[in-house]
Amino acid sequence: MKSLILLLLLNACLLCGTVFNAIYINDVSNCLLGAIEALPQPESDDCIVQIRDLIGFWESNIDTVRLSVSYTVADRITEQAAVLEACAVCGDRFGFYSALELLRDAVEDMRRLEQVSVGNLL
Repeated sequence: MKSLILLLLLNACLLCGTVFNAIYINDVSNCLLGAIEALPQPESDDCIVQIRDLIGFWESNIDTVRLSVSYTVADRITEQAAVLEACAVCGDRFGFYSALELLRDAVEDMRRLEQVSVGNLL
């Protein structure tokens, strides 16, 4: 009987941890996507400041995110954010929009991996 209770408690902990992780990753993804959508045009003086705020938010959460998200997905977000900042600093408008879309895609990939779907199960 003790074994059954222990097994049920461990399963409950595992389920709670999985749900908490999915909620956390989706919250981080929502914040990043919101920050990406709120970025002004690359010519704006405020653009570089907002990109650096976005990078700061990502860097403050990356250690926790890497506990469940693969290194390549997390690294791709870091790289695209750095490219976005570099393009904004040097004034490369076309590189900026390219890096912006690739960053958005990387964040959406991170979110997709945390959703329960047939595609993720297979």
